Amino acid sequence: MAALDDWQFQLGSTTDRINRGFDQSDAKPSVDAEASWYPGTGVFANASVSSVRFFDGAPLGAEFIANAGYAWRWAADWSLQAMLSHYRFAREPHASHFEYDELALAGGWRDCLFAAVTASPNTSYGLAPKARAFSYNLSAHLPLAGGFSGIAGVGYYDLNASAGAGFSYGDVGLAYQYRAIQFELSYVGTHAPERLDQLLGAMLVHRWVAQVSWDF
Repeated sequence: MAALDDWQFQLGSTTDRINRGFDQSDAKPSVDAEASWYPGTGVFANASVSSVRFFDGAPLGAEFIANAGYAWRWAADWSLQAMLSHYRFAREPHASHFEYDELALAGGWRDCLFAAVTASPNTSYGLAPKARAFSYNLSAHLPLAGGFSGIAGVGYYDLNASAGAGFSYGDVGLAYQYRAIQFELSYVGTHAPERLDQLLGAMLVHRWVAQVSWDF
């Protein structure tokens, strides 16, 4: 039986639900909850739910994510994770069309620098057909004084198979940790070719985002 210390829970809220530069809550606040079983190394699993609204006038819906994977750690410096995820949506128009699966490989150094690659066989955005999609991500978390940290990330989302192009995204900001509560303020931007901007422009963001989360 899993030890109680292996379980982690989180409640959170954000001014805009964003995933890889995509607006998933129509520039409106979103709430989320997550439960994780993570012994530190070996097998791990988690599940989360968040509120979403893909466009103005759409009903308030939900995104469910289930993850399972395996984690390795060497000394205190290096870590590696392999993870399989399933994304499912409810109460959104064409919800079943947006469901997808994803395999991720992520590595970290001293819990400060991170790199990740993902691959999906059945991703779709907008009215594009489901097809292969890949993402490549680099991020950093730099501890500062007084509980503050600098955060930054860049990535590229390859949607060539379904949308004929990919786009880049990035964020930079500050995080503040107070006991089990974390606050973040960051600016998120995207850059897409004209073809993709015409297809998904309303969903690609350029804005400040604030969020808060509580771990217990």
